[in-house]
Amino acid sequence: MSVLVAWAVSGAAAAGEPELGRPAATPAPIAVNIGYPRANYWPLYVARDLKLFEQVGLEPRFSAFTTGAPLMEGMKNGSLDVAWTGLATLFMLGKDIPLRFILVAIDTSSQMSMVVDPRAGIHGVADLKKSKAIGAPGGTCGEVSAVLAAKKARLPVGALKVSNLAPNLLLGALRNGQIDTAFIWGPWDLQLRDAGFKIVASDRDFVAGGGVCASTVAMRPAFLERHPSVGCKMVKVHALALAAGRRDPEMAIRAIQKELGLSYKLAKESYETLAVPSIPSQLAAGSAWSLTNEDGGLAEKLRVAAEVMFETKSFSQPLSKETIWRSIDAKHVRQYLQTDCK
Repeated sequence: MSVLVAWAVSGAAAAGEPELGRPAATPAPIAVNIGYPRANYWPLYVARDLKLFEQVGLEPRFSAFTTGAPLMEGMKNGSLDVAWTGLATLFMLGKDIPLRFILVAIDTSSQMSMVVDPRAGIHGVADLKKSKAIGAPGGTCGEVSAVLAAKKARLPVGALKVSNLAPNLLLGALRNGQIDTAFIWGPWDLQLRDAGFKIVASDRDFVAGGGVCASTVAMRPAFLERHPSVGCKMVKVHALALAAGRRDPEMAIRAIQKELGLSYKLAKESYETLAVPSIPSQLAAGSAWSLTNEDGGLAEKLRVAAEVMFETKSFSQPLSKETIWRSIDAKHVRQYLQTDCK
């Protein structure tokens, strides 16, 4: 009998089944390199701090950047697998760096603002023609917002006097009179406001659909082919982070405060005013950030932003609608909602 038992155990082990009395081996975590610019990405910071990536079987390595160039280079050379960022993804597509947009994590348009020097006599988009100099980070949501505001005011794009200024330089430029208008996202717009400048408009005032600036989770297709489960896992991490942040807003606020060096007051306002698209809504064809609508949702918003970037000569050639649509992949959201990645 002992010989028979030993034979049965060894046979089960050879067949790949767990041996009697021993737990099944836990799969090794999948290493994933994530790049992001420092911005109001509280779900990402909450997920990192709570080790939610590890909870779903990932081994994350984070790289934070102040500009989009190293993020783009990392996605090109394969040192990064995931870009959690804004419109830098369009530059990647424009340079033939393949991407798969798997999730709209943040509606950055919800915090895009037109900020002015009160002495300039500018009270809204209709007064943009009075601006003597505009500041906006080039090739970003800020520059796109400035151009769309000009179109709303029926000003030719060439008439704008836009200086390419990083977010941390806008305050000094407003104070010294280098510019009288800035187009910038949160929380920098709030910092300008608290320094005595005035928010006079937001994207929802002059952009159809409320704005075109998304912060997405985009992945390298080659990485996804090697690790097809990671797309769903990234969506699940985001869902867990949203739930955690809503259960405990103070935790999310502290994460923003720590990452960006903000006051508690600004971190709290930044958390409370940021719109985050729901995950289920991204499968609805009619939703603002749909991943399933070739003629609307994320695809249309990226198309509009790419068109602006071509007009401002950020791109040397147009980025086609087909290129954008081929890069959007809704199956990872669908898999999460249907199976919880199991």
